[in-house]
Amino acid sequence: MAGKKIFISVEEAQKSIFRAVKSSKAIEVKIENASGFVVSETLKSEYPSPPFNQSAMDGYAFRFSDLTPTPLKIVGEAKAGTNFPNKVGKGEAVRIFTGAAVPSGADTVVMQEKTIATKFELEITDSLIKKGSNIRLEGSQIKKGTIAIVKGTLLNPGSVGYLAALGIAKVNVFRKPKIAIIVTGDELVAPGTKLKPGQIFESNSHTLRSVISSNQNIQPELFFVNDSFETIRKVFKKTTARFDFVLFTGGISVGDYDFVGSVLNAEKVKTIFYKVKQKPGKPLYFGSKGVKYVFGLPGNPASVLTCYHEFVKLAIQKFYHHPYPGHLSLSLPLSNPIVKKPGLVNFLKGFTDFKTVTPLSGQESYILKSFVTANCFIVLKEGDGEKKVGEEVEVHLL
Repeated sequence: MAGKKIFISVEEAQKSIFRAVKSSKAIEVKIENASGFVVSETLKSEYPSPPFNQSAMDGYAFRFSDLTPTPLKIVGEAKAGTNFPNKVGKGEAVRIFTGAAVPSGADTVVMQEKTIATKFELEITDSLIKKGSNIRLEGSQIKKGTIAIVKGTLLNPGSVGYLAALGIAKVNVFRKPKIAIIVTGDELVAPGTKLKPGQIFESNSHTLRSVISSNQNIQPELFFVNDSFETIRKVFKKTTARFDFVLFTGGISVGDYDFVGSVLNAEKVKTIFYKVKQKPGKPLYFGSKGVKYVFGLPGNPASVLTCYHEFVKLAIQKFYHHPYPGHLSLSLPLSNPIVKKPGLVNFLKGFTDFKTVTPLSGQESYILKSFVTANCFIVLKEGDGEKKVGEEVEVHLL
């Protein structure tokens, strides 16, 4: 990795990623598949919502001016999905159900629990009712032709339902990246295999695929390679032709069997940075080949997950125009003290109840067990030393 920049700071690494990654272009998706995407155009509603004056509950529709004297004459019923054919006249009421169109002439709905009704007559017992009660007015959510969602909005389940309620079946969004994960290491075997001397179970692919799927709703494709220059190079060529991001796990250091760096050099990948002033995950690589992006992640499992949350996620989100790329950061007091050597940013696995934050045991880069209960990182700056109970620290939510 000739010309590589050694020991870049965490902040500079994150800024370099944000500058390097080019954002994607728009595609069309069905509304049922749109959650988690970012809208690529401002959308206007073709219909008012509600599309008519709509009853908010089961009850009776009537003219407020006829509230007294009662009883009123019941002249029919209005069900959801139908249109009452007649106009409600003086002294008349119509049985109505939630979601039904309020009949012409009526301007108020009384809930059925506040009435006394026979087959043909209605007495209203609600002394607090007002004109217009229990009616959702046409266009009260949105009027026809007005903006429903602006460009750059991240669609969530509520906004997907909102667009569907406006009759929108398809939406233009920014494309999410295609991601390949290349796992290196001759010592790795699949879970469920009987271990031989010197072997360990491979977990990084499961960790990465799970976190990318759950965080970004993207399904990465997995590739497993031997510690061989030619094998790694062949798979790398294949993946860069098909995928936007290639994530290596392991093989990025300088050992005799760490061939990833040599492959990246041979394939003329532009090194943006290599090694970050952090713990865990110091041997982190990021580079580009045209508009394809390469991460060389450490082999240690906790380092892999840490580097995903702090760096890879930022790159993926920048690619599809996420409006808030990166992590959600808070400042919280410590429940336990921390002792740290100055020099590197430390990402400590922690648990927060959003009142305080607690550092967990098992901070070593090979230990995943603490991620079982961790819901945040405690972020200690390069120059930080001892942190006392009650002292405020930066917290990144997972």
